[in-house]
Amino acid sequence: MNKILLLADQSLNSGDYLQRACHLARMNDAVLTGLFVQDTMLADYYTVLGGEPVYYEHMFEVIKETLSESEAKSVRSIRYFVSRCKEEGVRFTVHFRKGDPLEEIVRESRTADLLLMGYHHYHTLGETNNTTLVKDTLKKSYCPVMLLPESGYNPDGVVLCYDGSDGSLRAIDRFYHLFKPHCRTWPVHLVEVHESGSRPKEVDKGFAEWMRLRFSNLEWVSLKGKASEELPYFARQKGNRMLVMGSYGTGGIKRFLKGSTADHLLETANILAFITH
Repeated sequence: MNKILLLADQSLNSGDYLQRACHLARMNDAVLTGLFVQDTMLADYYTVLGGEPVYYEHMFEVIKETLSESEAKSVRSIRYFVSRCKEEGVRFTVHFRKGDPLEEIVRESRTADLLLMGYHHYHTLGETNNTTLVKDTLKKSYCPVMLLPESGYNPDGVVLCYDGSDGSLRAIDRFYHLFKPHCRTWPVHLVEVHESGSRPKEVDKGFAEWMRLRFSNLEWVSLKGKASEELPYFARQKGNRMLVMGSYGTGGIKRFLKGSTADHLLETANILAFITH
């Protein structure tokens, strides 16, 4: 892993996201890139909306003041990011962008190995705890996304979510290549979830051989119930596990990650998750 992208915002010094990002970068001898995006979409909205001259002039002043405040907070967050990276002895770069946060995140993800972001921590001009941005990022990011819970980063094992699809295979493959040293030491659970009444499929011998060559301490697990409930519960019951899953919204584990089920994950799971599509 060469480059880790951290989606940083004006609340960067809250929680321990940066500390965990530094730990991950140092562990993999990777460059940590802090992405700071000043959201100007609200200003664009009011510019297009227009209105009566007096109202418009008032709104322009409000927006101007808000943008200045936002930029000042971004500068403080960048300084904090730089000082912490230096303290941690981590190689780093800073990218500051203005515009639509989603567009900037997707653009930056083209040249990163891994994108780190919190479940709720990104603040924009229009709203806080923007889970819509998180879900859209999961759908459109070019690189794998790691969702960081508010606490408890240091994983001691992995739960690989498998449903036989190409999406879940790609997720396992990307995880292996990014975290290869840990695949030989961590306990790894390959988990399939079947609805009540259905029978587990026979394991393909070629796939089983491929998995054992990559993961030294591998256990196959078959669960019954709803994937959205069983997978996070299983991971938490096993300790501080990282959940690895595939496609977001199409194919793969779509029953787990579409519609209200995705909302349920982002609002309640708060578990370390590695997601690809």
